[in-house]
Amino acid sequence: MTIGSDPTLAVTEPRLGLADRLQPLLLLAAIGTGLIIGRVTPGIAEATSNLVSVGVFVLIALVMLNLEPRNVAATFTHRRFLIAAIVLNFVVTPIIAWTLGSVFLSGEPDLRIGLILFLVTPCIGWYLIFTELAGGDTELGVGLLGINVILQVLLLPVYLALFVGDVAGISIATILQSIGLYLLLPAVVAGVIRRWWARQGRIAADEQQRLHVSTLKTITLAAVIVSMFASQADAIFDEVDAVGRLIVPMVLFFGVAYTIATITARRIGLPHDQTALLVFTTTSRNSEASLAIAATAFASPLVALTVALGPVIELPLLIIMTRLLRRRNSPKPTP
Repeated sequence: MTIGSDPTLAVTEPRLGLADRLQPLLLLAAIGTGLIIGRVTPGIAEATSNLVSVGVFVLIALVMLNLEPRNVAATFTHRRFLIAAIVLNFVVTPIIAWTLGSVFLSGEPDLRIGLILFLVTPCIGWYLIFTELAGGDTELGVGLLGINVILQVLLLPVYLALFVGDVAGISIATILQSIGLYLLLPAVVAGVIRRWWARQGRIAADEQQRLHVSTLKTITLAAVIVSMFASQADAIFDEVDAVGRLIVPMVLFFGVAYTIATITARRIGLPHDQTALLVFTTTSRNSEASLAIAATAFASPLVALTVALGPVIELPLLIIMTRLLRRRNSPKPTP
């Protein structure tokens, strides 16, 4: 399915590359590698923590290269889907996140902040992987990507002010500074690169394919995860019980979000391909934005730990959702 009716707005390469398809497995491998390095190499925490900041900046810039204004504009032609996606992502899921954090982690402020930060930011790109695997509309998903990025950058300070407040021990000014340095500045860098390509008569999608940007993004994400877990290995092993307390609220979030998304899609009459996209943009939470803020704005390692561990719990649940959606869309056997 193509975004809109104008063929010039079609995504040049809607299919996901090998690096994107393998990203979930690479992410798990990166977590394990980071833990091993941090555990067997004393004194590496400080060096790897510095690599996190650099890696996050590069990662966000690579992600921003995907933003195509024409695709974002074409997304507005799918009004029912777009309204549902925005309401679920930026109104319903933040309320669910705050509720779960308040109920299950009221006595663990750092874990609660990490949980809320992880759950209030929709995934910047991972949802496309599972959307495609479930037979969903990845081209519409590419257009939705830009809208998700813009809204979460604008709303992150609002969510943190409303749901976290003074518990974090951090000022909104510090959060805004982190957003400016690790989200807005990479967006400017990516925009300059895209404009330079345009002046050279080059097509952004072709240049990204030629430079293997998708692979570079996956490698950078893996490097960030390795560095983050290596720098926090001691905290993770010392807080095994705290990590275990994250499982129940996270599993509940994905179950509730999946149910709400599928019911909403059925009520407003979305076809299967848009239903799959709505489900995964609502449930996928592996956002580089939350990773950037957690790794750079909060002193407690438990905040970043929660954000980094989230995808480990998320991954098997997204796989289950993929199977459920494909089964629901499979033709019924004739009697």
